[in-house]
Amino acid sequence: MGKTRTMDEHSVARPLDDTEATPTAPPEDTPAAARGGSAAAAISTQSRALRNSLISLAIFFALVAGLLLAVPDLRDAAHRIAHATPGLVVGGIGLELLSCAGYVVLFSLVFGMIGRRLISRLSLSELAVNSIVSVSGLAGIALGAWVLRSRGLSVERIAKRSVLIFVLTSAVNVFATLAIGALMYAGLLPGSRNPLLTLLPALAAALTIAGTLALALWARRTAARRVQRHGRTYVALTALSGGVFGALALIRAREWRLLGAVAYCLFDIAVLYVCLLAYGPTPSFWVVAMAYLVGMLANSLPIPAGLIAVEGGLFGMLFLFGVRPGSAVLAAVVTYRAISLWVPALIGSLAFLSLRRELMRLETAELPVG
Repeated sequence: MGKTRTMDEHSVARPLDDTEATPTAPPEDTPAAARGGSAAAAISTQSRALRNSLISLAIFFALVAGLLLAVPDLRDAAHRIAHATPGLVVGGIGLELLSCAGYVVLFSLVFGMIGRRLISRLSLSELAVNSIVSVSGLAGIALGAWVLRSRGLSVERIAKRSVLIFVLTSAVNVFATLAIGALMYAGLLPGSRNPLLTLLPALAAALTIAGTLALALWARRTAARRVQRHGRTYVALTALSGGVFGALALIRAREWRLLGAVAYCLFDIAVLYVCLLAYGPTPSFWVVAMAYLVGMLANSLPIPAGLIAVEGGLFGMLFLFGVRPGSAVLAAVVTYRAISLWVPALIGSLAFLSLRRELMRLETAELPVG
């Protein structure tokens, strides 16, 4: 690995400068057959996890369908789903595809050095894992880190850029919560002026921003004081500071591909909005956005795909914002979750199959002959 340096003012100004961490090849003393066997085992593990998660997702929606049909109080929601406006549902699927495209654009900004073909497949594979396995996107990052490491990128380089893309996607949600909550509380946006629904989330978002910046500053200073500049602790510190300050530098540079992070969030919110329109309720878009931003916090819980928790969070927030009737809200939330989980899961699984074939082909080609 090339010479390592801490995040100073110069490196902050150039967040995508990789001179500090050049790609590294697997250790020379590791037998090729062992490396290939290890890669094959890892690929097989990832495949099983994705397959099992898809099965679990199918079982979950089958149970939801059974409950909607079996429980008398929920049958109205089932009836609404059966008679949804087809054009709006198809439109929701199209919006989710645009959300996925936004993530691919952002991924190309952060990991552009790995080539266009690998970018599209790896980013969509991450989306599949994020949708059905993830804890707030961390499982997808773990998959990407493993693939990038197998391609020879250094641990420090992968860690810093993984933090960067996580910060960029999260920053959109946090800043949107702050802006919409404050403006809605002030009466400048339509919706509730209840401080618990608007001002409290906005203040929490502001504290999150301040806390993240403070943590990044601490990590940079702590890393600079470390005499022994290697090991997991040093990599974690430089990744945290590099990711946060790298995100700030990209924002100041007005890099156009940052719009991918905005599209990733905005089009997903639009899916929920369109699903509500499909069943009758026509709340303000800003109400839907605020309910989405707060309700989706349940996705941070250690639950595969956030099942039940996210549905409950979204339904509860929309209901608190006065969106009625409840059966229509429930139908919209179930439809939204089906679209937002299955669309990235299916296209991402296809991308993962293609990625797996290529990785296995490359690993086979690296094995010694004879």
